[in-house]
Amino acid sequence: METGKTGKYFKYAIGEIVLVVIGILIALQINNWNENRKQNLLEADYYCRLLEDLEQDLALYNGLISQTKERLVASNQAVRLLQQKDVKKIEIGKQIWLAGKAIYIDFKPNESSFEDLKSSNLNIIKDKKIIKALNTYYNSIESIKSIAMINGKNAVDRGFSHENSFANGDTQASMLYGRFKEGLDKDVFDAIVIDTTEHISNSMQKRLYNDALFYASSNIRQLELYNKARDYAESMITLLTPKCHQSND
Repeated sequence: METGKTGKYFKYAIGEIVLVVIGILIALQINNWNENRKQNLLEADYYCRLLEDLEQDLALYNGLISQTKERLVASNQAVRLLQQKDVKKIEIGKQIWLAGKAIYIDFKPNESSFEDLKSSNLNIIKDKKIIKALNTYYNSIESIKSIAMINGKNAVDRGFSHENSFANGDTQASMLYGRFKEGLDKDVFDAIVIDTTEHISNSMQKRLYNDALFYASSNIRQLELYNKARDYAESMITLLTPKCHQSND
């Protein structure tokens, strides 16, 4: 102060303060950039994980569709046989068995990534249309699954309503083509006599004719439901694919 250098010291101090502030601002900016980068990487990772889950779902639905088409072929063949005279038990039993095989099945979409996302923070996904679409997808699949299982159970109950499985050819078909052939001990299997030339009665033919049409109707309905599930999955895959690919570029 005695030498008149106060102004220079003030300028120097202000310069130091400005440099410190700039340094702090730069550090904050770098920290924010790092945090944003981490969030973007996490968001990108979720897009790809969700896409992978949806692709697994699509494979599941395609498998269910393929099985249902096979059952529908058997349903049509059963109806075709029952429109004829002198239907053999072994022949109609096989087709009816194939028409209802695995029609009552519990299936579940892969929700692991979505559940993990919900437990973490849905705000990780910045595109809120994706969150809305995911919620719609999983709710829709749950509804489809519920209807499909009721439809399948009704078909299974129809088959179990027969009191005499020898009269409708079910046992004969199971002996030669199904569960009995694989599961019974040889001595038990050999002790059961199966007449492969025996025909069903007229009354049983009428009943099985209704059953076969019921199975056809049930499988047509299952096919509609599984196709709808597949369409939902394909729509979600179309939505998520560019998001995942963009994050990997």
